[in-house]
Amino acid sequence: MEETRTGGPSVVWAGPADAPAVVVLDPAGVGVHGDLPATWRPLTEYLQVMWCRLPASEAGEVDEVLREFGGRAVPVHVVAGAAAGAEVGELVKRHDGLITSVQTFAAPVPLGHPEVVLEVLRELLEHGVEPPATPTGDSPAPQKSLLGDAASALRQSVKALFTRLADN
Repeated sequence: MEETRTGGPSVVWAGPADAPAVVVLDPAGVGVHGDLPATWRPLTEYLQVMWCRLPASEAGEVDEVLREFGGRAVPVHVVAGAAAGAEVGELVKRHDGLITSVQTFAAPVPLGHPEVVLEVLRELLEHGVEPPATPTGDSPAPQKSLLGDAASALRQSVKALFTRLADN
């Protein structure tokens, strides 16, 4: 059984406000240092990522943040650890019409694992998710660019981590 972390903020949020959103319900409590797990950070150039540490995040807190998406007209995708259980179903019911998709991942793979991130990207592409227009007003990059660019950034991040570990 994975140990739940209890320190740090209960909700961590990063990414452009006009981008599609991914809400991660993490029963393992990653993100205790006030930042997203390193594997998710490259995605925040393309997506909003809201990481909720459970049980640290109270249901009302997650609901409050989700309500903010109501007027933004962006797709909201939920990713959850299977240990979040019935809480995920209740959340989807309370926000019927707002949540576009739900993905659950069973332990022992943590939600911060690179394979989980890549699987989430694949699912988003299946739902037609595209990054927002660039600041210059150009149209969004093709859908494959979301997966390709984010996956490349993720690989670079993981490679840098392995290099640092090897050097120590």
